Amino acid sequence: MEIQDRIVENATKQFLQFGIRNVTMDGIATELGISKRTVYENYKDKTELVRQCMEYMFRQHEMKTREVIATSKNVIVVITVFMRVGMQAMNAINPVFFQDMKKFYPAIWKIYHQRNLAQSFQMIEKLLKQGIQEKLFREDINLKIISKLFYEQNNMIMDENIFPRNEFNLPEIFQNLTINFLRGISTNRGIKIIDELMKE
Repeated sequence: MEIQDRIVENATKQFLQFGIRNVTMDGIATELGISKRTVYENYKDKTELVRQCMEYMFRQHEMKTREVIATSKNVIVVITVFMRVGMQAMNAINPVFFQDMKKFYPAIWKIYHQRNLAQSFQMIEKLLKQGIQEKLFREDINLKIISKLFYEQNNMIMDENIFPRNEFNLPEIFQNLTINFLRGISTNRGIKIIDELMKE
């Protein structure tokens, strides 16, 4: 692995664990066993490093998405795996990371938030169409409306203001919101698959 990749991978790990403001270029260098000068030779400042870390996370997410879609037997399995992976990730991420991104790096946050928004809508609509073709989702659903509802619901699950983590359990929120939402747009066959997956 090249030094640039090692720096980004380690910085991303630290940012997600401790928040961005609490991680220094010195700390990243120490963790990697390299000099601070080496870090600055590859990334001119922390802002550039944060940008590259966001790009790294975006690419990792895209790779995981393609892998899940390619290895899942139907669209309900795909969505269920996405949600479970998402919940595990959110449990592992310090909420301070998102607060720091929005407060100290708003321009970078805006770019990747909008990019994620566009990609998510496209993927959700594609999965809904697939679900209809597989006869797991009802044919009468409005794809545009359901896509937006599904996206916004997922945002709501992650919103600390709505569901503080010291009061709510993420997997339980997932169970009550996402599964009930899926059941609402599913055919009888789809509901049967959902119920079977929930027993696992």
